[in-house]
Amino acid sequence: MMKRLVQSIALAGCLVAILGSPASLRADSDDHAGNSLKGSWDITITTTPNPPFAVPFRILRTVSSEGVVDAYAFPPITPTVGALINSSGHGSWKKAHGRRAYTVIVKYFQLDPSNFFAVLNSIGTVREDITLAPDGNSYTSVFQTDIALPDGTVIIQNSGATTATRIR
Repeated sequence: MMKRLVQSIALAGCLVAILGSPASLRADSDDHAGNSLKGSWDITITTTPNPPFAVPFRILRTVSSEGVVDAYAFPPITPTVGALINSSGHGSWKKAHGRRAYTVIVKYFQLDPSNFFAVLNSIGTVREDITLAPDGNSYTSVFQTDIALPDGTVIIQNSGATTATRIR
């Protein structure tokens, strides 16, 4: 019986050595030393085309550990006459090449409220390359947004940069 206990302990020790202890696994993850995109962010966006799109605006974003992104308060951008309403943005993120580099894709709908059912007018897709600051409390990025009709025809493209501050 004692021999089996010693063998079990030895086997457990070997598994820990092979797989790494929980502490060493955490040390290699993106959750240490300010190297995590996860959390909530206050973002200022500046687009590069001429006005009216070049006015900075702000959005809020939450990034989860499962690679999910929620973003709120995208202003409608469309050649349509009349006001549109945007849905919240939803998307995904992943680690990119580089120590604090990430890529994010966010989609949102632009709805025409003049119809009782708020008909889908267009779809925005934002592709963003983020560089997180070494302290993990801010980031900068560059992005491109494609606004497309529901059939997928791109009608507007714009690009720009962001600065973001972590909400604590």
